[in-house]
Amino acid sequence: MKTYEPTCVLDIRAELGEHPIWSAQDSCLYWLDIEKTTINRFVPATGENKVWKLPTRPGCFALSDAGTVVIAAQDGFYELDLRSGAVEHILAPAHDPAIMRFNDGHTDTRGRFWISTVRADMNLSETAENSYYRLDGRGLQKVLKSVGIPNGTAFSPDGKLMYRAQSESRQVFQYDYEAETGTPSNERVFATIPERYGMPDGATVGADGAYWVAVAAPPSGPPTGGVARFTPDGKLDRFVNLPVPFVTMVAFGGPNLSTLYITTARLEKFMPQVPEGAGNLFAMETDQRGIAEPKINRAFLKRPS
Repeated sequence: MKTYEPTCVLDIRAELGEHPIWSAQDSCLYWLDIEKTTINRFVPATGENKVWKLPTRPGCFALSDAGTVVIAAQDGFYELDLRSGAVEHILAPAHDPAIMRFNDGHTDTRGRFWISTVRADMNLSETAENSYYRLDGRGLQKVLKSVGIPNGTAFSPDGKLMYRAQSESRQVFQYDYEAETGTPSNERVFATIPERYGMPDGATVGADGAYWVAVAAPPSGPPTGGVARFTPDGKLDRFVNLPVPFVTMVAFGGPNLSTLYITTARLEKFMPQVPEGAGNLFAMETDQRGIAEPKINRAFLKRPS
């Protein structure tokens, strides 16, 4: 695989591929197809892709320190036992699942789970109630409000910075982050995606602190999305095009955490003609390295009484 040349590694035609997370322990990539309500495990060495069906529409997930997967879904949190395939509802949401659903999220360096919410009906013009929740030993708490269309959640390698993207304004915001308490402060604009490229979606941060974000193609202009890389001081220093419009999220993986995996979507209801390769899983080698995704602290998961 050539450096910075995206290659299809799984011809899966996902309706809405999202949220890739690399598991170094299992040498595989976990990822979602949100519209098909599945979580998947892709093994690059064999090309195998195992699928688990979920009870309801997922938004994002975290690997746990107990070897399970914790999924933030339409009506709350589920835990998937990867060995047995059993799925258990473990925590109700703080929002009305008939109106809102969980969307993008990531764990911080201490194992807290940060998850954003959006409208369940996909009405992207109604964003006033979109928020960020933090799940930790204090329970599930709303922390950030009125966050537009929230995406691009990420944390710096040292845990002292938090990022979030606001897709409709093409902005990426940065916060000072208190790792001891899980408190973001001092919001400022870190970067803005140039209009010619499109809107930011899911993101990750590399070992050098650079911010990598999936970018969906703009409504007008070239019908291709891509991946943007911003230096730690917010300068765009690389944009890699993909042959499909809906590029949804990125994650570093592979033996050296130098392979960037990229999920994409078909979203046929939004396109009269679906391009070849839309919804497939892509990967590209880089000359950079990522950081391992922190696992959620299972002690934070409070079972319903």
